[in-house]
Amino acid sequence: MNNFDLENIKRKTLKDTIYETLKVKIMQNEFPSDYYVTEQEIANKLNVSRTPLREAMMALRNEELIEFIPRKGYKTKTYSDIDIHQIFILRKMIEQKVVAPLLEIISLEEIEEFKEIVNKQQRLKEEESQEFMNLDKEFHRKMFLIPKYDVFLRAYDVFHNLTVLIGSEVIQKKGRMEEVIKEHNKIIQGFEKKDKVLTKKAISNHLQNTENIYINMKEYK
Repeated sequence: MNNFDLENIKRKTLKDTIYETLKVKIMQNEFPSDYYVTEQEIANKLNVSRTPLREAMMALRNEELIEFIPRKGYKTKTYSDIDIHQIFILRKMIEQKVVAPLLEIISLEEIEEFKEIVNKQQRLKEEESQEFMNLDKEFHRKMFLIPKYDVFLRAYDVFHNLTVLIGSEVIQKKGRMEEVIKEHNKIIQGFEKKDKVLTKKAISNHLQNTENIYINMKEYK
């Protein structure tokens, strides 16, 4: 019988800590987006050496959250209208495709869980936009978790950070949080009626509204 060996579980590395710290800053729009910051500047602010920082920045670049230009540095990655349109096309495709299997098995208890997510969103104030976005993520991911569409969920997670990065600006638009709550409630109505057409339309409208607002915001910057 062959010996079965396992390596010891490694503790979180400095690179991981740097990565997580910077990712939070990026997702909260607290990392430079209209100018470049050098590797040395970031290292000085975090009080870390450049080797683990460089590894963390590479991971963030691979996720397409930041961009890098030699001799200039790093900044939050910006996306063209075409890029944004493609991201939302992908979201619409996979979220609408999961509607049929979701409606076949969703229970009353699970519908109540969606309602509770929206209730939590309603209790938040405008300055709590990051927590609002976290609940938005929970709402949409739940649509894949219930029917156990794990492959779809992994595909969704690949570009989820990009939609959060885009949506974090949109959600700060005055009145958008209230609109999202209404749009989520429309989706829940589709769940309750087990109506595929209504649910797909509600999802499409919700994502299209977010895309339109972002494009309009870019035009007026």
